[in-house]
Amino acid sequence: MVRTRARTGAIVLMMGALLAGCAGERVMYRAGPEHTGVFEGGDVSAPQSAAWTLATGDKSYSSPVVAGGRVFYGTNAGTLYALSSDNGDILWTGNTRGNIEAAPAVADGKVIYGSWDGYVRAANADNGQKVWDYETGGRVYSSPTVVGNRVYVGSADGKVYALDRKTGDRVWQFKTGDRVYSSPAVANGHVYVGSLDGNVYALDAESGEEIWRFATGKPVFASPAVDDQVVAIGSYDKSMYLIDARTGGELWRFRTGNRVFASAALTDDAVVFASTDGYVYSVARHTGVKKWEFRTQDKVYSSPAVTPEHVFVGSTDGRLYALSRTSGEKQWQYDTGRPIYASPVFKDGRLFFADVKGTVYAID
Repeated sequence: MVRTRARTGAIVLMMGALLAGCAGERVMYRAGPEHTGVFEGGDVSAPQSAAWTLATGDKSYSSPVVAGGRVFYGTNAGTLYALSSDNGDILWTGNTRGNIEAAPAVADGKVIYGSWDGYVRAANADNGQKVWDYETGGRVYSSPTVVGNRVYVGSADGKVYALDRKTGDRVWQFKTGDRVYSSPAVANGHVYVGSLDGNVYALDAESGEEIWRFATGKPVFASPAVDDQVVAIGSYDKSMYLIDARTGGELWRFRTGNRVFASAALTDDAVVFASTDGYVYSVARHTGVKKWEFRTQDKVYSSPAVTPEHVFVGSTDGRLYALSRTSGEKQWQYDTGRPIYASPVFKDGRLFFADVKGTVYAID
């Protein structure tokens, strides 16, 4: 079921222009298929107030994605929202039969997303109408990653899937030893993903064949951040790992005070990540030595977003923090009064995020 909001003629014309931009745009969790969490093209100074907020009224852990002038965002009520990034107006909604806890992907005029009802769906980004769906064997916590003509996604049935982007047909599947909550990252013709079996896998993007696996000490909920050299990923064994992307060998391990659920941001000189010990860390990429740490007032499940000057991250203490990228010193904070599990995203001069009660914020 899709609900489309009525529009005046002027706004319909404006939306047509936005959709033309969305048609060729590809945006997904953590900025792109490598999931680096690095956002270029501007920054956000200390806001006096939010540019807009929208209270959905539904509990949510999903992170938003922003493409073509729209914010796509899911809730635990099984609803996918398409909002205007300019003012937060609801443009359309689509309903599933389970929680939507992972960020959608937007590619070539389609929004692709998973649900606890076990389906991966593709909908027209213009109006939410169904394009295709594919049923996995378990809940989908994983965010889809789109590269070329493939959609890569994990499922709680323990499998990683490659689907045809246009039809949703399965191209291949790979079975891990436990549920896959991790969102696949793609680089170098490889698909990198974690599993609750405690392993990080590198798979051939074309065939799904295993290239290597790396064993951590505990389940891996986090999603990898990758480039052509390294894979950064955290584990429930309380560690952040840097792994050689080609061989699967360990380069270094950084131990925190509690489980690492969130995904890292990977820059040229640092790995920036958070732990449920309440700290945000920046660790030197080439040595694994801590550069700085910042303590929030509660556990952190939010994955940091890195801009040229800042590190943005939410905490279950109800605050969104803006930290200096170089020193980790707090520059400002935005108080929501509700825990923040979602990962912030930066787009078109604005920062977008959501709290656990389902309120979406845009600040600039």
